Amino acid sequence: MKRILTFVSFLMCGLALQAQPAGGFGGWQMPQIDVHCSEKFADLDYVGDDQVYHKLDIYLPKVEKESYPVAIHVYGSAWFSNNSKGMADLGTIVNALLDAGYAVVTPNHRSSMDAKFPAQIHDIKAVVRYVRGNADKYKFDTDFIVTSGFSSGAHLASLAATSNGVAELEGSLGAYTNYSSLVDAACCWSGPTDLNYMSCGREVDDWNHGPEEAVMGFAFKGNEEAFKALNATKYIDPSDPPIVVFHGTADNVVPVCQGEHFHELLAKAGIMTELHLVDGGGHGMGMYAAENLEAMTSFLERARISKAVKEDFVPCASNQPGKQYPMVNSERIVRAQLKAPNATTVKLDLGGVKYPLKRDENGVWTGESAPQDEGFHYYQFEVDGASVPDPNSLYYYGASRWGSGIEIPAHDQDFYAVKNVPHGDIREVTYWSETNKEMRHCFIYTPPGYDKNKKKRYPVLYLQHGGGENEYGWAVQGKTGLIMDNLIAEGKAEEFIIVMDNGTWTMPRPAAPAQRPAAPARPQGAQQAPGMELPSNWADGFMNTLINDIIPMVDSRYRTKADSKYRAMAGLSMGGLQTKTITMANPDVFSALGIFSGGVISVEEAAQTKGFRDAYKLVFISFGSREVEVPRYGHDPKVVTEELKASGMNAHYYVSPETAHEWQTWRRSLYQFAQLLFK
Repeated sequence: MKRILTFVSFLMCGLALQAQPAGGFGGWQMPQIDVHCSEKFADLDYVGDDQVYHKLDIYLPKVEKESYPVAIHVYGSAWFSNNSKGMADLGTIVNALLDAGYAVVTPNHRSSMDAKFPAQIHDIKAVVRYVRGNADKYKFDTDFIVTSGFSSGAHLASLAATSNGVAELEGSLGAYTNYSSLVDAACCWSGPTDLNYMSCGREVDDWNHGPEEAVMGFAFKGNEEAFKALNATKYIDPSDPPIVVFHGTADNVVPVCQGEHFHELLAKAGIMTELHLVDGGGHGMGMYAAENLEAMTSFLERARISKAVKEDFVPCASNQPGKQYPMVNSERIVRAQLKAPNATTVKLDLGGVKYPLKRDENGVWTGESAPQDEGFHYYQFEVDGASVPDPNSLYYYGASRWGSGIEIPAHDQDFYAVKNVPHGDIREVTYWSETNKEMRHCFIYTPPGYDKNKKKRYPVLYLQHGGGENEYGWAVQGKTGLIMDNLIAEGKAEEFIIVMDNGTWTMPRPAAPAQRPAAPARPQGAQQAPGMELPSNWADGFMNTLINDIIPMVDSRYRTKADSKYRAMAGLSMGGLQTKTITMANPDVFSALGIFSGGVISVEEAAQTKGFRDAYKLVFISFGSREVEVPRYGHDPKVVTEELKASGMNAHYYVSPETAHEWQTWRRSLYQFAQLLFK
């Protein structure tokens, strides 16, 4: 049956829909969209002729930075619209790009009724030059510019990527003709990239070429060769930038063979490319699931990295002796390698992102990550879907299993470096817990000279790990011993003992489905996932072990100052929550507390807890800067802590620069907290 469904009829049907999915339909979306931006610049004239088709909008991400990579996203309209920038996939693709840290530019362009091809691609290339010419004004990082688009917008985005240097497609619009129109990557969503292949290679071309005939200005039949000028595929060569392709298998406007054909030609030319076929996806409908949007931003991040990776890689300090991989360079990019000759796919799973590795002829898989935050991170490989540790790494306990870890050099790593100073000991201790009727295990740090001066007694800090970790966390990943040795050697901290025990707690599972009881009110500052409420007695198990077993054991075996004013508790994440719960319940046991990425203590909580204000001489709250860039819990922890300080308590607030919910945040927190303790 002859294909007669055109772009126009399909889009008109889309506009007639009364109910639309969240984010809207394809390239035609309702304007009442919550765009995830901090600032919008509307109706900027990128050519200077005051024509509506030469206006663009700029959206900057909510997380403000000195500069942003740029994504130019082009709406779909079968080239029939000259003013649809306000409906350019704002609730889907644009928001995903903004959330990933891109400044997003949504331009209008001339329609097929305003001018004939190549006017449309001249417009998009003028937008690219405008971006470069206004980099300082709008904080654009022009080292990485992406074109993206849906449908006919994807055609223009793809053509901009493959046609660099093609003189007849450059144009001379605008005031920035001395700037390059080169782009660094492209995203093709449901795009027609080879108009001569719309019938998917069938002998008889029965496709209705109405939209492309309108933009070209003449009939397709008899002019097939001339129509090739419109095709992004015509200009493919090995110098083209990375391109990711998304297409629905049920697309009846632009057939899925377009995406498959484009990807095949890109791959054949050796271009970095990925094809994501969305099962059952139509022309816009069903295409924008979270995993597809994440695949787009992940691809772009890898493309950005591959553009200019510095080849100054060195083996990581966390490798097993003699192992060269993984490596890290001065940009904090990780290069990992695994020999798996029988595997079909291998990915590096690091920092919540899975980076595909490439296989060589010997079955060795190699690839790079995005730049990582400074400090320690857990990671693993995913081999054909199975998670496996790296045989080259030392092993660490985290994420509730023994696995690989990697150390990314930090600019301030001197505070936990191994130096020629007096060193204390990390002692491995086994003891009986009467509370739990079992033997338990912990690590105890004793300061330099502990065994020499038998008369000296010491304060004690009880230091707790986070969820999915155990007593090894602070002793190994946290580098507690080295931090304290260096502080003591520099005269910045008092000498004290540190006890690192296992406070593991898991949410109990009900034996059978039951109606969920009303959850207890969460105190201000408790940091937990939305929808997750901790039982009121969740910390009782470890609290009883600590109060009844651990503290008495430490006071009996070690020369401690067994008095509350010489006893402190601190913890990270879950351990911070435990610290808050336990110290507020036991003001007669401790005199100082530190909560690292685990919440805050408000003025109201302090006032409502009997004995708290009199007992605690130090309250220390800290977070990584990336944890507090966007408020998530209905309060600003800095404000809450400053209010506590203003109420008369010795409260301190610290933010670790350029880190998230991770070990470098907590190493720095311990470094700061330790200098305030027992003084």
